Amino acid sequence: MPLSPELEALIRRILSAPSLARAEALLTELRLQIQHGLEARHAQEQEAAALVLEQSLRDLGYEVGAISHTLFSEGGVVHFQRPGWEDYHIRMRLSPGEKTLNFNVVRPRGMEESEQRKRLDFVAEERWCSEFPRLMQTLAARGIEFKVLRQLDAGELPVQAVEPASLPARQEEERFTEKPLQKSLKP
Repeated sequence: MPLSPELEALIRRILSAPSLARAEALLTELRLQIQHGLEARHAQEQEAAALVLEQSLRDLGYEVGAISHTLFSEGGVVHFQRPGWEDYHIRMRLSPGEKTLNFNVVRPRGMEESEQRKRLDFVAEERWCSEFPRLMQTLAARGIEFKVLRQLDAGELPVQAVEPASLPARQEEERFTEKPLQKSLKP
């Protein structure tokens, strides 16, 4: 990668410094400028990754809000869902320190617990488990790769019930035409 004109000029000043002390001071300035340049480049890469993730989810038919450009540096939580999923969302948590992504099906807390709810929870998890490989392939094709450390089958753990306020607000206008959660299941 070619050096910027500013860095080239600073290097020339270091090489022609009248004293060792002045050369060392200029070398410290060079290190600082290189560090700032690397940090700016890293921030641009993270912003690009957030945009790729957001657009990939949309291209796969998920509804997702804007993903913060700081997600890959600070971590955080993103919720997304497909039309027709009603109250079920996928929660994606990113931990930059551990370099992990965690996906799980969630629904609002306070919904009546019943056998019907357990069946709907299972259908939501089963649906996500079947769609997850396609998301991984899409992200890998677009330069965001990650290893699956643990993948549970539908029903292995209960669907996580979360505070309703932590989920994206539902659209006032019902735009969904297909209702995949309405299919009948054998007991």
